[in-house]
Amino acid sequence: MTNMAMIEIVAAEEIGSLKEHHGGVIRKEDVRVGATEEVQIYESFRPGDVVCAKIISLGDSRRYYLSTADNDLGVIRATCSTSGQVMAPISWKEMECPKTKVKEPRK
Repeated sequence: MTNMAMIEIVAAEEIGSLKEHHGGVIRKEDVRVGATEEVQIYESFRPGDVVCAKIISLGDSRRYYLSTADNDLGVIRATCSTSGQVMAPISWKEMECPKTKVKEPRK
């Protein structure tokens, strides 16, 4: 079971696109407020997702620690695992493929 998601930071709010990409980590306890024991990283984020997160700590020398605990943070773009289509959010924890109507969990 994975306890963290590895993130590539490519842009910052007041800066825009970064010249160099930086590493980030979203730990299980930083996905959302509350019951962290119920959080499953793979049900919150998938490879290729675009995530809006905030930096909460400088972390170690290689990565920043990030959080998606606020309601306005989380996956902002996801691709359907079956059709490859960009999915649309339908709730705070689910996205839906417009083509196949398949629903997938995300934060």
